[in-house]
Amino acid sequence: MTRLPVTCSIIVPVCNDEEALFGAYKRLKHIMKPAAISYEFIFVDNHSTDRSAEMLRVFCAADIRVRVIYLSARASHAAAIAAGIDHAVGSGIAVMEVKPIDRKADMAELSNPHKSYAIRMMEGFTHSPLWDSVPAG
Repeated sequence: MTRLPVTCSIIVPVCNDEEALFGAYKRLKHIMKPAAISYEFIFVDNHSTDRSAEMLRVFCAADIRVRVIYLSARASHAAAIAAGIDHAVGSGIAVMEVKPIDRKADMAELSNPHKSYAIRMMEGFTHSPLWDSVPAG
């Protein structure tokens, strides 16, 4: 299966998000459907212990635009995002969340990140206003 050139890589960190994962995937597809650009979804499974990994395998098998990175051990949220960025091929990068999270835990780590990581993070965003306007079901 040949992949098309990608303009935008959308990174989605996942950690035990089984209940919200399918709705988030549907929202992402709905948001990107009218886009006149090529895109990919990069889900980064942060060593989930629920059925998230199995769900991601199904998404990947069903949709050529889905790529999945499976972390072998639990890492920080910022490290999961960095893994997605490292594997992104799009010239634009966006970071989306499966569900709202408390960013306070990651602030200390993000305050002094690796320089290339900081530059790449400035190119993306963590939340889209479109996300709230699209129903999950």
